[in-house]
Amino acid sequence: MKFDSDRRRIGMIMPSINIRLEPEYYRCPELSDFNFYTTRIKLDKVTEEGLIHMEQDVAYAAEMIRDVYPEAIIFGCTSGSLVKGAEGEKKLCNAISHICGCPVVTASRAVLDALDTLGAKTITLVTPYLDSINQKEREFLANEGYTVCGMKGLGITDPEEMRTQPVEVIDQMIAEAESDEADVIFISCTNVEGFHICQMLEQKYHKPVISSNLCCLWDTLRILEAPVRIDNLGILMREHL
Repeated sequence: MKFDSDRRRIGMIMPSINIRLEPEYYRCPELSDFNFYTTRIKLDKVTEEGLIHMEQDVAYAAEMIRDVYPEAIIFGCTSGSLVKGAEGEKKLCNAISHICGCPVVTASRAVLDALDTLGAKTITLVTPYLDSINQKEREFLANEGYTVCGMKGLGITDPEEMRTQPVEVIDQMIAEAESDEADVIFISCTNVEGFHICQMLEQKYHKPVISSNLCCLWDTLRILEAPVRIDNLGILMREHL
């Protein structure tokens, strides 16, 4: 067994309300060569105003996580990294990278990289968000050349309600939104169930299924040139590292 100091270091900046990202990664035995170190930024409710306000804490969070000397940083908030569009995402990424001196993976950019790798152009999108945020996400994807051909949101702003939605709710959203035209099903948000159910959903819907947390992990490992294959998380982690 490797001691903690011998493991590769990945930093994570995430909303204060997130309870899913760290446990999901630590439940993967294939990631035993990595330690994940987290710092948080304050988010009370998942609204457009809340997400924009959250960004004021990013520079301080980056300065804090820099002190563990990470090889890469994950910015673990999908809606927070796309709420200001592609230019906003780029500025966010560059600001963190400038402070930490290492590559930065935002959740929204990781999703784009995954869609490109999978050769997808059309998407079924399911989220816990308000319609206003869903529209921001649809526009973000459209501006990058992707078409959302089916979309379903839960309209939730309360953190506890958002992060405790069961698998059955996610599956039902997909069933309601799913289109035969979609190349990929995308479960958006780093604070909802999705990571460990992608393979099960792929078997049910017969197409690739990705989640925000899955894409963040995959893109980070890819950038670090660490080909860690994980067989039970769907095609992205099984065949594209």
